[in-house]
Amino acid sequence: MENSVDKVTECPICCETMQKPIIQCRAGHSMCLNCVSGLTSCPICRGEMSNTRNFNLEQLIESLEKTCKLKCGFTNKGCKFLLDPRQKAQHECECKYRTFQCEGKKFCNWKCDWRGSYSDIEKHFKDYHNNHTWMSFKTESMLTMNLEQDFLDIHIINFHNGQNYFWYKHKVDKTQQKVFWTIQMIGTQQMAGNYYYEFEIFKGPTRKFKVIEICLNDAIDARNIFESEKCVVMSFKMLRSYLNENKEISFKFRIMSIKKHSTN
Repeated sequence: MENSVDKVTECPICCETMQKPIIQCRAGHSMCLNCVSGLTSCPICRGEMSNTRNFNLEQLIESLEKTCKLKCGFTNKGCKFLLDPRQKAQHECECKYRTFQCEGKKFCNWKCDWRGSYSDIEKHFKDYHNNHTWMSFKTESMLTMNLEQDFLDIHIINFHNGQNYFWYKHKVDKTQQKVFWTIQMIGTQQMAGNYYYEFEIFKGPTRKFKVIEICLNDAIDARNIFESEKCVVMSFKMLRSYLNENKEISFKFRIMSIKKHSTN
């Protein structure tokens, strides 16, 4: 049932649930108007495009969004989410039951071809990248800073004995003359929004640079987070003022859950 619904409502171009206005080619193939902007022929049959709207399909999708709940594509692996059609594709990109590849390869370009399940991510890091597993949800340490070359680093963080997992990601960008840090939760963005992190760089008892950010999830490319600067970001010029004689900075962070207060 779910597969037949997906087939009828899925745009052949963007592969997501079609959004109004929905138009047809002369042969009757439907797709989002935004997706065919600039096209003169149908991507399915190569026939001529038209300006005819498929109002029946638009009404069907509206009805499905109100009444129909679709199962996640990873139901057979244990996911129990029931989703609106337009939520399905996004959810499957961030579902905990999806197949993961080594985050070190994705972010740091490590030569690691591991792929596996959510429950095996920490074990993989401990078995093959153990020097990237020492951080906890509350960490204080020193970090050597080499501002003469680009640098990427990643650590897995076990939050309260495997209750959740987070990524610590760090980047030195020589071209931009900036240093970035972010912490991402492994899971859905709805879950990630329940957590925030406090990140502090300090020198001595009084000089501090502190940032507090809501966590984003791991399905978001860290490069986009750094580009938007919704993270910890510091210029080389400012960071140099925090370096000690060994070119190290002192830093600490903690990951916290957002307390939900009752409104009695």
